[in-house]
Amino acid sequence: MGVKSAEFATLCLYGAGLLLDDLLPAGKWILLAMLVLWFVVEFFCHWYFTIVGATERKLKGYNDCFRNTVRIFPMSETRLVPDLYHIVQHVLILLNIIHCLAR
Repeated sequence: MGVKSAEFATLCLYGAGLLLDDLLPAGKWILLAMLVLWFVVEFFCHWYFTIVGATERKLKGYNDCFRNTVRIFPMSETRLVPDLYHIVQHVLILLNIIHCLAR
C-alpha cells in the first residue's frame, strides 16, 4: 500500500503514458499498453482473488488494510470483496482503455 505498491507504480506509468501521448505520434499505443498493464495488475491484485478465492493470510491482510473504506458490498471473512474505491478505479481504467481505442 502507498508509494511501494503496484498501484502507485502503475499510476506513475499512466502519468508517463499521458505525457508520451501528447509528445509522440505513437503515444496513443504506449498509453494503451500502460493502461492494459495497469488493468492486468489490478485484476491479479483484486479480482483474481475475488473469483478464485484468497488464502486466509491474503484475505486477512486485505480486510485489515481496507477495513474502514466505503463499501457497496459488505466485507466477508470467507471471500475477498473489493471496496468502492477499487471498483471505481477498475471501471475508470476500463473506460480509459475503451476511450484510447475509440480515438
